[in-house]
Amino acid sequence: MSTTPKISVIVPIYKVEKFLRRCLKSLQLQSFHNFEVLMINDESPDNSVKIAEEFSKKDKRFILYNKKNGGLSDARNYGIERARGEFISFIDSDDHVHKDFLKDLYLCCVKNNADMAYCKFMYSYFNTGLKFPRPSKARSGVVKKEAALRNLIRDDVYQSYAWNKLYRRSLFTDSGIRYPYMYFEDVATSSRLLYQANKLAVCGKHLYYYEKRFGSIVGTMNCEKINDYWRSVLSDRNYFQSIGEYKTYQDAILRLAKKVRYVNVYSIVRQHLLHMDFRKIKYNLDTNKEIYEFIVSDRYQVSEESVPEIPYKLLQPGHKKKEKRDKKFPF
Repeated sequence: MSTTPKISVIVPIYKVEKFLRRCLKSLQLQSFHNFEVLMINDESPDNSVKIAEEFSKKDKRFILYNKKNGGLSDARNYGIERARGEFISFIDSDDHVHKDFLKDLYLCCVKNNADMAYCKFMYSYFNTGLKFPRPSKARSGVVKKEAALRNLIRDDVYQSYAWNKLYRRSLFTDSGIRYPYMYFEDVATSSRLLYQANKLAVCGKHLYYYEKRFGSIVGTMNCEKINDYWRSVLSDRNYFQSIGEYKTYQDAILRLAKKVRYVNVYSIVRQHLLHMDFRKIKYNLDTNKEIYEFIVSDRYQVSEESVPEIPYKLLQPGHKKKEKRDKKFPF
């Protein structure tokens, strides 16, 4: 007799043949057994799909879907539409998880009647096998939504990553929330999901192993990614203002914006140093400041777009074509 899985694990796959077997094996060895793994092959050009096929043939819980390339958000959304479990988890295919990852997060949700659960994570280094805990202030327990959301938005006690959490599937199906097609898509999504949730259950264990490797979004910050980082912050401001909750979370949003401003200063200077091109560095630093001022301004007007555009955009160093700013502050 077929049973509906309690958890649907969504694993987007693209150019990860070096890591994928480790990822899928860590799911196969889970101490919790009632789950399905939706392996979403995003038209990966390497041998990743062959590894996924091996698991799908040997273990009926592993289901392979092949789709046209659309990026990480598209793969996650594709999986959400096909998930059958009461809960959903996202695992990046270059990462892996502790054997109790699903069990502990599931029990956190069920015992506390919580719509979301959160765990701490480790940094993992594939070539050496070393793992180091990421410093965290998170403590086991149940956190009321408003307090949890403030800490999530300001990227303090909790982070917005999609992957170290368990979500009740209805958070997606009842609200229509999906991941936008951009970098830092989880920053623009996790706060909305937590706002829809009743509470957050926190597991103080390090159950997720995040692979530190060259090529990650943060490790290869360029001006396109910096622009999207700002768009994700603006998305939070726009969402909470549109539902009349901006005052409740204003301090958290402003603190996030301030943090992003100074993180971006480092990334901008680094980009110009890497390219040995300093023609646009003043422009980019000034633009970074002006975007910040736009987002935190009391005069900001709500946009109908789910993820609004920022008023100016940074220009990638190394490009010879001279570009001019063609927008003004929409105040």
